[in-house]
Amino acid sequence: MHILFIHQNYPAQFGHIARYLVQRKGFRCTFLSQHAPGVDGGVERIQYLIQGGATPQTHYCSASFENATWHSHAIYEALKARPDIRPDLVVAHSGYFFAGWLRDLYACPIISYFEYFYRTTGPDLDRRPEFPYPEINNLRAQARNAAILLDLQNCDLGYSPTSWQRSLLPEIFHDKLRVVFDGTWQPWQNVNVEINQRTISPQTRLVTYVARGMESVRGFDIFIRWPRFFIRASPDRDEDLHLRRDLEHHKAFQKLRESASTSAAS
Repeated sequence: MHILFIHQNYPAQFGHIARYLVQRKGFRCTFLSQHAPGVDGGVERIQYLIQGGATPQTHYCSASFENATWHSHAIYEALKARPDIRPDLVVAHSGYFFAGWLRDLYACPIISYFEYFYRTTGPDLDRRPEFPYPEINNLRAQARNAAILLDLQNCDLGYSPTSWQRSLLPEIFHDKLRVVFDGTWQPWQNVNVEINQRTISPQTRLVTYVARGMESVRGFDIFIRWPRFFIRASPDRDEDLHLRRDLEHHKAFQKLRESASTSAAS
């Protein structure tokens, strides 16, 4: 059994699954991403390189689809250059139409992973009225679904990690959509781990925030106000708070931290 996984990042949602299938089930797994090629845990990593993308002249609402087209084309060319890859199954992340043109290369089934479907009301845009947004964002949200709709039409089967995420997708496609929880991977279970020159034992109680960026739409400004309450309720009275910032949202993080400090002081 040969499974081809596709995601712009590695390992993303699929890397640990691919390694498990190779090491425990004897499958052959190939992972196509933008990361450097190589072998990880028996999984062959292949790299695709996009040759373009949206420009300042691209319409604000169609920029996502322009980028998706470049990704999809780069994926097609990378796999076309590897005729030795003949998967029995393709598993691809949705949103960038990753598996869009692979029907022209492979006759195997395609499974797509669906994280989200943009709505103008409810899930995100109007959920935080204290953070108003320009009207054009309403239009862009609907246009950003274009590649997702193509993935929904193109896949043989799809899945979402939660029932809520599946519920956002158009009902006309629900018959081909399943819910498969991502789960949590805990390689450090029952062992001590060193983080920031501090030993974290299996008995340590941790409160974590995990997201691509420290943004208000992801609730970071709300989360950052809560550690003091956890600390007060904890008999350990551990007042250490460790945050890992990504560069893309560094400035936003600084503003949110200043806002949180002001609120806490009041």
